[in-house]
Amino acid sequence: MTTLDERHEDGARDGEALRDGTAPGPRGHRAVPLDHPAATLTRFAGSKAAHLARAARAGLPVLPGFVVPYETPADPEGATGPLPLGSAWQELSHDGTRPLVVRSSSPQEDTQESSLAGQFASVLDVRGLGGFGEAIRTVLESAHRPDGSTAPMAVLVQPMLAARVGGVLFGADPVEGRTDRMLVSAVRGGPDSLVSGEQPGTNYWLNRRGRLLRTEPPEGTVPPEGAAPVAGPVPTAGPAPTAGAVPVPAEAASPVDSAVPVEGTMPPPGAVRSDGAASPQGPPPPGSAVPPHGPLTPESAVPPQGPPSPDSPMPPRHATPPAAPVPSDGPLLTSSELRRLARLARRAQRVFGGPQDIEFGFDGDGRLWLFQSRPITAMAARPPRRSRLLGPGPVAETLPGQLEPLEEDLWLAPMARGLAAALDIGGSAPRRQLRTLPVVTAVGGRAAADLRLLGAAPPVHRRLAFLNPAPGARRLAAAWRVGRLSAALPGLAVDLVADVDHRLAETPSPSSLASPALVSALRWARTALVSLHAQEALASALLPDGGTATAAGAALTALADARAEGVPEDRIAVVEPVVLALVAPSLRAELRLPGTADGTRRHDRTVKSAAGGTGSAPGTPLSGAPLSSGTPRSGPPLRHDRSSLASRSALPSLPPRESLRLRVRWVQELQVRLVREGARRLAVRGGLGDPARVGLLRWEEFTAALEGGRLPGDMEERLPRAVSAPLPDTFRLTEGGVVVAERRRTGDTDGRGVAGGRAAGTAWDGTGPRPPDAVLVVRTLDPALAPLLPGLTGLVAQTGSPLSHLAVLAREFALPTVVGASDAVRRFPPGSRLTVDGTTGDVGITRDGAVDDVRELR
Repeated sequence: MTTLDERHEDGARDGEALRDGTAPGPRGHRAVPLDHPAATLTRFAGSKAAHLARAARAGLPVLPGFVVPYETPADPEGATGPLPLGSAWQELSHDGTRPLVVRSSSPQEDTQESSLAGQFASVLDVRGLGGFGEAIRTVLESAHRPDGSTAPMAVLVQPMLAARVGGVLFGADPVEGRTDRMLVSAVRGGPDSLVSGEQPGTNYWLNRRGRLLRTEPPEGTVPPEGAAPVAGPVPTAGPAPTAGAVPVPAEAASPVDSAVPVEGTMPPPGAVRSDGAASPQGPPPPGSAVPPHGPLTPESAVPPQGPPSPDSPMPPRHATPPAAPVPSDGPLLTSSELRRLARLARRAQRVFGGPQDIEFGFDGDGRLWLFQSRPITAMAARPPRRSRLLGPGPVAETLPGQLEPLEEDLWLAPMARGLAAALDIGGSAPRRQLRTLPVVTAVGGRAAADLRLLGAAPPVHRRLAFLNPAPGARRLAAAWRVGRLSAALPGLAVDLVADVDHRLAETPSPSSLASPALVSALRWARTALVSLHAQEALASALLPDGGTATAAGAALTALADARAEGVPEDRIAVVEPVVLALVAPSLRAELRLPGTADGTRRHDRTVKSAAGGTGSAPGTPLSGAPLSSGTPRSGPPLRHDRSSLASRSALPSLPPRESLRLRVRWVQELQVRLVREGARRLAVRGGLGDPARVGLLRWEEFTAALEGGRLPGDMEERLPRAVSAPLPDTFRLTEGGVVVAERRRTGDTDGRGVAGGRAAGTAWDGTGPRPPDAVLVVRTLDPALAPLLPGLTGLVAQTGSPLSHLAVLAREFALPTVVGASDAVRRFPPGSRLTVDGTTGDVGITRDGAVDDVRELR
């Protein structure tokens, strides 16, 4: 095998011209035409050339060309053998009078797993024998990767083409994950400024037959402020350039200046970090220098390989210059051209066996050409039809944070059962659904409710729902019992509150309970939570508003009074248990009351080691003593804490719902104490290790271990859940459990999600120290940013196309990405805590666990 280093030894890298049909470097380089059977073999020709060769043989409109293979293949019987490289160049360039495009074609790019879009070099507008040799060397040298590895590399050579309109065609919608839609993104000229992220282009959504469904932005819309200009030098004088053309000053028309790269920007002397297609500039503007050989037109190209097709008419070998481009104020693509693109996508899908990512161009005469075809490497996750609409809203106020497995079983499961009972009693949801679908579930450790079961979401079909008699009949059947329940519910709530208070007051210290009694107390707590949640939900739905008194209001008053009297921070929750209404329960987090003056960490509530001899830290709520049945100002006090605070007036009367909610929180805190004591005992017995890891157990595993059973064998391998982003307001789940946010109506947000997923992290501008959870915030999707993608948490850009190279790579990395976020660099400075939703396009600043909507940051 000939290696890349052997091809480019020092003696072969001086850029000298080809002589006697010999390639630069070692003699013997051969050219394989695209119609040669070996050109369809990826290991010889690389993926890009092999795909184009297959497309040409199937009759798709592909420009002619040849490939310098990574290995010279054997000649199949009856096939024209590889040509000397010099002869192939001479024939394709018409003795050097036609410019060429020299492109990378590696077996590692354009695969089903990874596109490596924009990671290798292409050289455009290559003129002359010397320039051709230099271009081949540039492409081959780009095989050296930043990680030190060297990719196998073939070289694809094709003629240049003047494109009136170019762009990217996806045979499926990768952003929304829909295979019944096609997505086209187009710009004037070649697709270079689109795939490099410099211009967002105009997006067209089509059905499978090419009918236009919607356009974004609408044709004729002025690009947003901050959009990058079209690549290419801008003349300082002279007439305005023609659409699709890159102006070239008359006194400095060079091979490099007279072309627009197909992909990526083109630094001198003509090499770009790109896998650009052969679709560069349009005709030069009036007043610009025109090359002596005339405009670069497809009519002067060799006829395409393979049989002709409706979209690949056989052009004559020599023809007149192309027709003038369409004025820039006209539509980019007509309905006829969109239908032709849809037909090209369907044909390419049949050829390659799946939807393709296609770069295309229309020349001045309206002919459609395929520049590149590769598999769509990343499709956005899409929920199945009739998947449940979920959201954290109804339950986030009770359980706002991320839960561990044991916390889910302790608090989420009783909540789901209680709400299901309330919905059944009220006739609000079909009993069959309540038996099969959980009302509340955990998604990545975060609580989410079924919004349709709770009636928090409108029906899917409003008119059918109006005609459906089932909900009315169900409510009518429940009306009698609901009517009686409405009258009895306040008394039932008082009885339940009294029972819970009595049990809390009579429960001994966890350290004095035997293990069976400890488990029994935990089981009672789970059962009590079911009743409390059910009655709380019924009270919210059936009872009138009992006034403005709330548990949170009483807690704030008690907190302020305690601090005013100088009660230490770590004792406030002991003497005033009502303040627990201000914080969510947690098995391992410290108690952090709101409004701490110094902001310092208080006494750690994390379970102590066995040597400490306590089940919880001294001074924590409900620690070390049971609750009594007395009723001071803030609820049942600790028996050993009958201080001056115990003589205060009674707790202000709370409505039934607020009283029930407060008892929910007190029962949860009792569970925390009991679990921590159980964790301490398991650590002493051995097997658990750190008591703080008790949250990694499930309910059945924990109780079985306390009753003498063994801990799970994989306990040492279990790891805490990675911190996840807050759940979107409304979302659905894919079959793999991926969160897909419900899209907002057009205009609700200025960003556009291009790579699905939701993540939270720290804003970073690409310079300075990189945060461990970096969200890269940039102005445009520059392909040079590709090496930064691994390890990022998210990506936000002010401009860019969802079909640009960097967006494609972001989808391959499953990296939440948003483009079109106006003024993002200023709004999200480095160090900001961000939440990025690559589905809806939302970008918000996170403050103390809450996410400000992106619209509020404008």
